[in-house]
Amino acid sequence: MKKVLYPILAIIVFLVMQVVGALVMAVISFSKNPDVFLTLARSGNQEAMMTYIMMGDALAWGLIISDILTIGILALCRLVDWKYVVNFKMIDWKVGLFAIVGAICLIFYSDILSEMLDLPDEMSKIFESMSLTVVGALSIGVIGPIVEEFVFREALLGSMLRGGMNKWVAITASALVFGIIHWNPAQIPFATIMGFVFGVIYYKTGNIVIPSILHILNNSTAVVLMLVMGEEAQDASVTEWIGGPVYAMGICAPIIIIGVLWLKAFWQKYQSERFVDTPTAVVDLIEPTEAIEPTGIIESTEQTNQIPINNETVL
Repeated sequence: MKKVLYPILAIIVFLVMQVVGALVMAVISFSKNPDVFLTLARSGNQEAMMTYIMMGDALAWGLIISDILTIGILALCRLVDWKYVVNFKMIDWKVGLFAIVGAICLIFYSDILSEMLDLPDEMSKIFESMSLTVVGALSIGVIGPIVEEFVFREALLGSMLRGGMNKWVAITASALVFGIIHWNPAQIPFATIMGFVFGVIYYKTGNIVIPSILHILNNSTAVVLMLVMGEEAQDASVTEWIGGPVYAMGICAPIIIIGVLWLKAFWQKYQSERFVDTPTAVVDLIEPTEAIEPTGIIESTEQTNQIPINNETVL
């Protein structure tokens, strides 16, 4: 039951705290200019009302307060294991470099894929508005990514793994939830792919350190582009810079191969300390009528000192 209930609890906590964040936004917006807030509320124009609330510092502070409360409640629900979750000392950085390079390659590919799908981006103006303020830039570029790793990797994926769920089922399910819960169509494919990559890295390292670094790098890059390019950032296209879809796909092919190969090397070389595959027990069923030879007993007891784990032998 834990592998189902705890992940659901993690999602519920995240969604409820988003609602709390929205209420904080409304309070901040009202306190800044009560007359404008009340006028928009009475007009019945919900789109204009939401735009007013979600622009500027109000949205940023609402998200930050929501983020802080989210981590606190997850910790109270024992969905965060502080022994591992941000333990820099347990990271094998030499092998972890393979994961970082592989993930960056796949981030680049995912960005181009999202551009080519050309799905509607309902959050671009809001992100641009937030990026113009210090607190907004910190919320998007640093705080948000870290909190999302706490929620979707440590609390959601971690609880499924601790509950005994198959690792690939757990990683895939958490990636799908991560993508869908962004709600913005333009972000869903990208977030799903990245959720899978971050999940793989989290499983092997046992914490959110490397996924958080990659998540911060991705979001901070977007913030910097918005600050430098302004409104032009909304129309900026890596695909067009490269020379069009054909050239973009031609460049993506080797990049995908490099990314997958580096992640594969990371997967094979990294020695996990937290999540270890459970060895498969092999039980010989013997019919009651069959006689058990003494030699068979001796051979089986000699072999019990060797347990196969991940195609290796632990003596």
